[in-house]
Amino acid sequence: MEEIRCLLWLLMVFGTASPKIWTVLHHWKTPQKACEALRDSSGASQQGLPSHVVRRMHQIHAAQVDEVLARCEKQKISILWYGEPEYPEELFAIVNPPVLLFYRGDLSVLRGTLSLTVVGTRHPSEYSRSVAWKLCRDLVQLGFVMVTGFAVGIDIIANRCALEAGKPSVALMGCGLDIAYPQQHFELKEQIAANGLILSEFLPGTPPSPANFPIRNRVLSGLTMGTLVIQAPQRSGTLITAENAMEQGRDVFCVPPANIFDKQYQGVIKYLRDGAIPVFDCRDIVYEYYTNHAHQIDGSVLYDEDRSKSDSMVMTMGEEAQEKEKKAKKPPESPEMPQVPAALPAEPEPEQLPEPVESEAPAELEELDESSRRIYQLLRENSPMHIDAIAAAVDMEMEQLTETLTILELNGVITRLPGKQFRIM
Repeated sequence: MEEIRCLLWLLMVFGTASPKIWTVLHHWKTPQKACEALRDSSGASQQGLPSHVVRRMHQIHAAQVDEVLARCEKQKISILWYGEPEYPEELFAIVNPPVLLFYRGDLSVLRGTLSLTVVGTRHPSEYSRSVAWKLCRDLVQLGFVMVTGFAVGIDIIANRCALEAGKPSVALMGCGLDIAYPQQHFELKEQIAANGLILSEFLPGTPPSPANFPIRNRVLSGLTMGTLVIQAPQRSGTLITAENAMEQGRDVFCVPPANIFDKQYQGVIKYLRDGAIPVFDCRDIVYEYYTNHAHQIDGSVLYDEDRSKSDSMVMTMGEEAQEKEKKAKKPPESPEMPQVPAALPAEPEPEQLPEPVESEAPAELEELDESSRRIYQLLRENSPMHIDAIAAAVDMEMEQLTETLTILELNGVITRLPGKQFRIM
């Protein structure tokens, strides 16, 4: 219990997911020794900590830690620290794993089971919804545990499939577990907690800030063997999870689009080009793990009476979706062939990307805040830079930095490279 109290204090001082927590833990070996040293001004100065962290060291006392513990007890939220045997061992293989996890439900659903992260857009097409329902329903019947970020859209579909099949699923939240988010799915979250597991690395009471979700996504991909992406445009938070999975050496599966020219699927196409495993049926996922996990897979689901071995469920659904679209629209009197360029330009590999050039600040930057301008100027002079180097240069908390980088990326001002590197466009 004393370890949890010390780690809570460190979390409140440094902020959720701050890599500096692990720096001090490695330096002083135990949470207790780290707290004792940092409460001494000489220990803080030895680590060269930023002024806002030193200020919080003097502001956060035992009383605030007790308030968090009382809130967890009232909300029936349990706390797991990294030194306990129940801590998911998969997370030790990722960069900057959570030092604490807050949870409700059964932790055993993550131990000794086949787990798969499912991500996708919050606004799926009819095709993507149909594919998600079919794939996830088959996978949970085969024995897979669906792990999602519990966002509206594809994530909710995956969790519902598990509940309808009477199987457990996992929801990793980007806020405190006591926060009703998404508001319309509060009852569903309670059902998941009763039948599976909900967890978060964020302190109870933490609101669902936009900065939380990119931070959360490294854990979302790190909890499982692979990540399944179902529909994502080119600039999508979904792709942050896919990128994390690739960096962590996990499998990335992508459902091919029904229409390769549909911009809603451009992010998926990028990862298919980069080597993601295309999924036309649940068997494309199962076969990746069957050799080592055959004893955990119920193979009877693979070949039912209504599906031959050569059937492609995704392609069939794509044809059905296109047929419905044709019926819904009145055909033109003189149909014309779509105009496409004679040759589509190949997407350059990361090492072929052109070096950033000196240019005026883009128009989008004028609408952003001072922090965004500082980061843009820094990357303009030093591209590319690792996120930790950026954090050190601008003296900004990791939550705020991650949110600012995400906004800049979505506005097309900067681009994310493999290995958590960033450069200007």
